[in-house]
Order: sequence, then C-alpha cells, then structure tokens
Amino acid sequence: MKIAITTDAIYPFTMGGSEIRNHEIAKRLIKKGHEVHIYGAKFWKGKNKIRIEGINIHGAHKYKSLYNKSGKRSKFQTLILAIKLFNEINKEKFDIIDNAAFTFFNNFTFKLSSIITKTPLVLTWHQYFGDYLLNYFGRIIGNITLILEYSSTKLTKYNLAVSNKIKNDLIKKGVPEKNIRVFYNGADINKINTLKIKKKEFDLIYVGRFNYQKNLKLLIKSLNILKDEFPNIRVCLIGDGEEKEKILNLIKKYNLEKNIKLTGNILDKDKVFTYLKSSKIFVLPSLLEGFPLTIIEANASGLPVITTKTEHNNTNEYIKNNVNGLLTTLEPEDFANKIKYLLKNKDKLNQMSKNSINKSKDFDWNIIANQQINYYNEVINNFKKNNNKK
Repeated sequence: MKIAITTDAIYPFTMGGSEIRNHEIAKRLIKKGHEVHIYGAKFWKGKNKIRIEGINIHGAHKYKSLYNKSGKRSKFQTLILAIKLFNEINKEKFDIIDNAAFTFFNNFTFKLSSIITKTPLVLTWHQYFGDYLLNYFGRIIGNITLILEYSSTKLTKYNLAVSNKIKNDLIKKGVPEKNIRVFYNGADINKINTLKIKKKEFDLIYVGRFNYQKNLKLLIKSLNILKDEFPNIRVCLIGDGEEKEKILNLIKKYNLEKNIKLTGNILDKDKVFTYLKSSKIFVLPSLLEGFPLTIIEANASGLPVITTKTEHNNTNEYIKNNVNGLLTTLEPEDFANKIKYLLKNKDKLNQMSKNSINKSKDFDWNIIANQQINYYNEVINNFKKNNNKK
C-alpha cells in the first residue's frame, strides 16, 4: 500500500500531538511493508524531500514558524501551503490520502486531488473546534474558518476521529455515524516500561507547546498560590512556543525561578520519558484539547493527570476523576487545590499511579497502527467497489 499522510507541521521539526501520531503510525506501517509519504510545510534547510526512519518527508512550502506573531496559525500561509501541496502530491499516485482535518484549506485541495486521481480521501479529525474559532481568530476570520470547518464535514465519507467527543461533534454537524471511525492516540508503552527511575526529582511536569490553548498561565498562577505551603515544590516544563516570553515574565513576577525548570523542546523521546518517570504528577491546564498523547505517556509512566474540564477539552474522555487523574475548573484556586490534594495524600497518589499504568495499556501505538491499517484497507476496497458501480 502506498499512503500519503498530509498536514502542515511535521515531526521532528515541530512537536505537536498530531505530528507525533503521524510519525509513530508511519513507522509501524513501514515495518509492515507499506510505503509512506508525509507532506507538509518545510521547516528544514536543503532538499524538499528527505527520509527519516524510512518515511518519505515532503516539504511543499517554506515555513519560518508554525505560528504568526500573535501566536495564531496564519490563514494566508496555510492557503499558500495548500496550493503548493496540490502540485506536489499529484506528482505521485497513491492508494489512499489521509489529511489532518484541522488544515482546512488542505481538505479542499486533497478533495480535488482525490477526484482527479481517483484516490480515496480520509480526513483525520484531531479536534472539532466549532465556536472556539471565534475566540481564537476573532469574529471575521473566525466565522470564515467556521464555514471552512463545517464545509469540510461534507467532503468525504471516510472520517477518522481521535475521540468519541469529536465523533459526536461531527454527527451533530450532519456526518452519518457510519462514516466515522474512532482510533485514539497512543504511546510507546514498551519503551516507557523499560525505563527504570529510582528518584522522583519533580513534583509536577508539563510537556507540550507554550501557546494560548495550553493555558500555562493557569499553572503558574496556581503555583503562586501554593508556594508558601510548598516552598520547595519542583516543576519541570518541557516545550517551547510563542508564549514562552509571557510565561517567563509570569514566573519572574511570582518569584518562582528556583521552583521551575524549563528544558525547551526535547526531540529525544527516551529523554522525555525519563523526565516523566522522574516526576509525580502530570499537569495539563489547557483550554482546548483533542486527545493529547501526552496524557497517555504520562499515565504509562505512572503519573496521574490534573487537567481542566471545559467544553473544548476532550481529555475527560480518558481521564476519569479520582481514578487516573483529577479534573478542575479554570480557576487557579481549584487547580492549586487539586495539586495540593495529591501532594499531601501519598496513598491516593500511589493508588492513582497504579490506576494510570493499567489504564494506558490499551493505548499502545502498535494497537492503533493495526487498527488504522485495517481501516485503510477497508476504505480502499469500499472506494473501488463504489467506482466499479459507476
């Protein structure tokens, strides 16, 4: 099978969940004898086409950054990328095209390519944003983007969602349930299990982008509330992004420099897993999440997750309150109280750690990749049958 996976950001040049998912599944598809090409923006110097771990990586349009100065994905930049991707992908013939649905312009580009080349198109929905787009982009651009997102639900009958919440959002927009499959994100469970760490160096750890939707200011404000009672609390923040300067200023404002270690981006997953296993609790203060793979990696490392319960945060589909994590509001006092509760109740923390490891076992990348291969074969066969009837 010759597979095209299309998006904007590509691992390891950016470190978001969708990029890592594409990379992990692609590696496993290749091991099973399939040919995989990932298309997106070019974040590297040199040739437009490179190979990483057997994956053919295509950079169609040069990006300096995934985000603009205001910390948002640039619509103009993504439009140019979509046009260039159309020219690039039509140079080869594929058995199937799988596009990340949040790259809205790409959805229409690859729908056209699908018609011209008679290739089935899968849209992988990492999130259905809905009204959140109005907050993110403002009224005018937000409404245009809302129309693009809604229109994308009409482009193909092959839709893959990474959570049941996203599936239900698509059904509400008129996508028939039979046209949606749910395959969750995963983690490299075997690799995590092989790492043995004796000392817990950090009380809390966060892994991810430093951007608006990750809402790291909630964590910093919570730490300011806790610092008198827990003057030696140790926190590790792994990642980078356009809001890093704001976070640094907030850390200085609350005199938390001695409590917080910032590592920057870490490309070596073994090193990330080592940091996770050296910590007690994973924190995710996000405003919006699809189905972040970091919560599975954290659980597999024995860390319960403290995260927010909001309309656009789908983590509570996986995180069960008082079982493998705690759910909070967006109030710093509530977030701080949840941290305090686990740090002061070691028995509860230990029990939730065991629950977390057990919960993660069904979310191994090998399981997810096998599900996806079977789905691709089903889509290809169904597409051929429908074409033969015409």
